[in-house]
Amino acid sequence: MLFHLLFISLICSGLSVESYGKDFITAFPENIAYYHPQESSNTLQITAFYSDTSVSITINYINVYNEKLQSGQTKIVHFPKYIEQYQYTNSTLFVRVTSTEKIVVLWLSQRGDSVQSNVVQPVNNLGKWYKIPFINYNQMMASLYNMSDQLAPDYWRYSSFRLIIINAIKAVSLITIQSFSTDGRKDFNITLRPYELHQFQTNGSEIHLHSNGTVAVLLTHPCVETIGCDCNMVVSHILPRGLWGETFVVPSVKNLSTAWLQVSTTTNVMHKGRNIKTQIYNSSELIPLLDLKSASQFISAANDVSIRLISPGLVIELMPENMFAACFFVQMNSTEGEAVIIAEASKKIVYIDTNLLSSTDWKPIPNSNYSSISVSLSGTHVIWHPTSKIGVYMFEKMKSGIPYGSPAIILNEKPDRDGCVADSSYYKTNTTVMTWPESHHYCLNMSYQLITPSSEKAQNEMTNFLQSNTVPGYLWIGLRRSRLTSEWSWQISNDSEYSVNYTKWAVGHPNKPWKALCASVSQDANQEFSWKSVPCCAKLRPFCYKEAKYFNHITFDTLYDHFSMIV
Repeated sequence: MLFHLLFISLICSGLSVESYGKDFITAFPENIAYYHPQESSNTLQITAFYSDTSVSITINYINVYNEKLQSGQTKIVHFPKYIEQYQYTNSTLFVRVTSTEKIVVLWLSQRGDSVQSNVVQPVNNLGKWYKIPFINYNQMMASLYNMSDQLAPDYWRYSSFRLIIINAIKAVSLITIQSFSTDGRKDFNITLRPYELHQFQTNGSEIHLHSNGTVAVLLTHPCVETIGCDCNMVVSHILPRGLWGETFVVPSVKNLSTAWLQVSTTTNVMHKGRNIKTQIYNSSELIPLLDLKSASQFISAANDVSIRLISPGLVIELMPENMFAACFFVQMNSTEGEAVIIAEASKKIVYIDTNLLSSTDWKPIPNSNYSSISVSLSGTHVIWHPTSKIGVYMFEKMKSGIPYGSPAIILNEKPDRDGCVADSSYYKTNTTVMTWPESHHYCLNMSYQLITPSSEKAQNEMTNFLQSNTVPGYLWIGLRRSRLTSEWSWQISNDSEYSVNYTKWAVGHPNKPWKALCASVSQDANQEFSWKSVPCCAKLRPFCYKEAKYFNHITFDTLYDHFSMIV
């Protein structure tokens, strides 16, 4: 079975940017039809980034799964067919995943050749206000088949999309739904218990959703028709209002013959430097997008909007430019995976894992400062930029040849020259003075170490911290010399050390070996935070440090876990 990342719920400034977390809520929409003779396969794919991460899964308020994962380990957990949500009512068939450390949660639904997957966003990335423009399914399918959309209401099997609203908090949520259509505005209210969900048909309406609590909103269609009387399930997490943007790069998609853009309310939409749409309030008109197979396209709007790329069998929430980040997580399980990378034209220095992407196939994107490139990939990778923000999409194709894809998982928005940061470095001091050996053990007992400014970069990072936390005196650092050889070395743990290649000694230091075997750092900017050799029995404050962890250094491993649940 192929496991693909398809639709992703994005996040933006004001909320967390990263797509991983410790608390997730989701559901499985209907795939094709609940009565279809072929069995469906519904799974969660959970990836841990830290060792000894405890993961729990709850469904219908019952804990059904507990597992401890190691760093880079992925578990694929299978759910029964009846988990699919096909009824238009309140339901407790939610799936909640919690963990002790940060994880990524993906789900996959497959029935025959209808395969869709979704990146489940952590609860802290969800919102309380959503707007869902009506997707004119009849217009889309009539254009595909070169026929009048007046025939569509009686022709297509399923002519409307559905919305699933999931209460993401441990409290009752009151939700107001405003439905706008040619018949006017209609309002109705929904009350959801903790983690309860509700599904309803959009019925040719634009939807405005307000909630007093955090909710997840899924736009889904069980059977979007394609050429040849086939159909595919589509699912997309809707962006809360705070996640919209004004500028977008639409990635070039191979094998996509017909595509439209759906734009939420705005005044003007610009493409290739010209106005292509003056949006009317509550309009459902789809905007044709040409030449997407040949090159990525730049789109701008007069105000914050959400934009979806739509094609038969494909719905993608596009990533606003203000959602670009420093590093992304991608997972391709077929041999025909494709990552589309968008970077500033002057900063095309992109890494895949620990390797620099060396290619001259970058294509400029008209009317923008960006270029894009398509890279063939399989397996799991981290794509990152050392100095600026980029955009990354991933695509594959079904057996029928229909392409599908999504923005990649955002791991960190801040660039770092050493890689894709999983955890930033941490500094910790103590008001109690201690000897060097006592300070060394004090830091180790907290899973830290005495700080080791072993390079100019590390010295500058330490200096930045000291400048904002300046008090008089000196702090212990993890540098000491041997009693036998008088050679200096960095002490990492009780039994590990490494040589010294960089120093920042103050004038007159280091002192003679018989006078000082340990080292400290000045907290005085006037002394340029220089080092001073000190007797190890002197009493100074410890300066503890935990170094940054990087996603691009993690090796990923996938395991499978099959189980049945009784609800």
